Amino acid sequence: MTYQEWADEYTDSAVKLRNRIAALKEELHTAPVTELKDITNRINIMYSMYLDCMKTADILRKRKGEV
Repeated sequence: MTYQEWADEYTDSAVKLRNRIAALKEELHTAPVTELKDITNRINIMYSMYLDCMKTADILRKRKGEV
């Protein structure tokens, strides 16, 4: 696997996480009050994972020589 392929996989994962975060944010509008904290915690965890994926993809692209 090349650095580019590896970076692309991390970027794909980041996109999936971003889409799931968007869906969860929509859920916040209709969720019962008892579930709001749980959904917010899941969003926060997934956002952290999203940032990690984007940073890792950036590092891999830089190792390949792209900026």
